[in-house]
Amino acid sequence: MKASTIDNWTWPLIYGGILLLLLGISTLSADASLGWTMGVIGSASAAVGVFTIYLRSRIED
Repeated sequence: MKASTIDNWTWPLIYGGILLLLLGISTLSADASLGWTMGVIGSASAAVGVFTIYLRSRIED
């Protein structure tokens, strides 16, 4: 995978994941299963984004 591709995916994954996590937390009171699903997907997305930072640090230009 090219470094520019990783750069393009890192921050949208992190910020999108955090946003989805927060929306999931706020949805918990209305629909618990939907809130948990959104929270888990958001957390996983943010974790993948953080992992892409690690991957980018290991790639030599």
